[in-house]
Amino acid sequence: MNFEEIKTRIIEFWESKSKTQKIRFISGTIIVLLSVFLLFYFITKPQYAVLYSNLDTKDAGEIVKRLDAMKVKYRLIDSGKTIEVESKDVYKIRLSLAQEGLPSGGEIGFNDIFGKMNLGMTEWEKQVRYNQALQGELTRTIKELNQVEEARVHLVIPQKTLFIDPSGQKEASAAVFLKLKPGEKLEEEEVKGIINLISHSVEGLKPENVTIVDEYGRVLSNISLSEDNSRQIVDSQFAVQYKFQNDLQSKVQSLLEQIFGPGNVAVRVNAQLNFDKKVVENKLFTSPNPESGEGILRSVQEIKEYFSGNSSSPVGVPGTTSQIPGYQGQQNQGGSSSYQKTDTVKNYELNESIENITIAPGAVKKLTVSVVINRNLTDEEKNKIASLVGSAIGFDSNRDIITVEGMTFERSLTESLAKQMEEDKKSQARQRLYILVISAIALILVFVIARRLLTARKRAMEEKLAQQLILQQAATSSKEKEDLNILEEKNRTRDIEMLVRNRPEDVAKIIRSWLNEE
Repeated sequence: MNFEEIKTRIIEFWESKSKTQKIRFISGTIIVLLSVFLLFYFITKPQYAVLYSNLDTKDAGEIVKRLDAMKVKYRLIDSGKTIEVESKDVYKIRLSLAQEGLPSGGEIGFNDIFGKMNLGMTEWEKQVRYNQALQGELTRTIKELNQVEEARVHLVIPQKTLFIDPSGQKEASAAVFLKLKPGEKLEEEEVKGIINLISHSVEGLKPENVTIVDEYGRVLSNISLSEDNSRQIVDSQFAVQYKFQNDLQSKVQSLLEQIFGPGNVAVRVNAQLNFDKKVVENKLFTSPNPESGEGILRSVQEIKEYFSGNSSSPVGVPGTTSQIPGYQGQQNQGGSSSYQKTDTVKNYELNESIENITIAPGAVKKLTVSVVINRNLTDEEKNKIASLVGSAIGFDSNRDIITVEGMTFERSLTESLAKQMEEDKKSQARQRLYILVISAIALILVFVIARRLLTARKRAMEEKLAQQLILQQAATSSKEKEDLNILEEKNRTRDIEMLVRNRPEDVAKIIRSWLNEE
């Protein structure tokens, strides 16, 4: 089959199609070619991944220069702050750049100043470079925090001098600027950690001389830096009291809602707890002999005094008469006397018991419970509800107060919110229904179009096969005719040969008659 025959068959095939079939054929061919092109494009298209993001201008320039030297394909997005390379080379390029200290974060570190010191540098220049390197190292460290996106550290370190400064030696100080990631915030402990990190990294820097601000200008370092944990203690006490109140409130709420139904009871509990810690020591003395009430005799001390003899007793008139000189009063008279004294001291042992009682903090000082029921209540019902609530919370009449009232609840806001929520649910359901309907219609359209395309393709293939079959049948019929003519010719030749063999005289007569006619 030569080229002309192929061309002829193609022209015949094309001319045998109707206008609609030609349009479908051209459209299908274009769609197939476009699909193959897009598939080839997306398969061979390089997949880019982020190499580094949020770069400053200096780091971005250094990395781009290095990528150009490495002949690596890259692209810049986000105004040059983000660099993307092919995903298969991301980690390899990162390791290669890390060996060269890129990205440096825009800060100068100690590695950047080593080997760059000149002999002609003054002490002041060395100190400036040291301060820059220290600021850079602190900035890099602070950036490692998960909440921090960008950071800047400024240090003011007074220069040491041998001369006496009349104004007094100045103290070192530091200022830190933080840009936090969206939705992130630093807790008080984390701010303390940054302050301690900086103060312990700079010689002579006190924690109170460190100032930290965020991107909104808010000072984050206005916190207590002392080790006093009184605030934590107060916070924990409030947390314990709040939990205790909520527990009692939930108990009373669940109890009454089982009687009056959900949403018909409002309960509030206010508890005052005593967080004072007390240690009480009691000493008790008891007699070992309960019957006599006496203790065990431990020791006896007995002292006896005895005196006997003669002595003179004073006589005379009492008063001033006997004191006047030359007055003759009554004279003293002699006699005998005796004296006896006995002192006895007995020491007894008693039983002694010492009791130490530690009263733990958290005791209830007072409870106030308010209960409101969504209906009108009689006094008897109020008393019953108060009794139930008191039994549930451990009511003490000398300490606690329970108030029960019945009134109608205002539910307009709740009903409007419930109605709004119901409308939102219906709206969401309608949206989901619309999406399902649209998706179903899209699937049906795709199915119909695909089916029509398949039907058209099948019909075209059938027509092509029918045309080929017709051509084959035509070729077969022409060949059969030729074969039939050849067969008839062979049969006639065979009949003539048989006639010549069987009847030679008749054949000769016929030939002579043909010759005579000519």
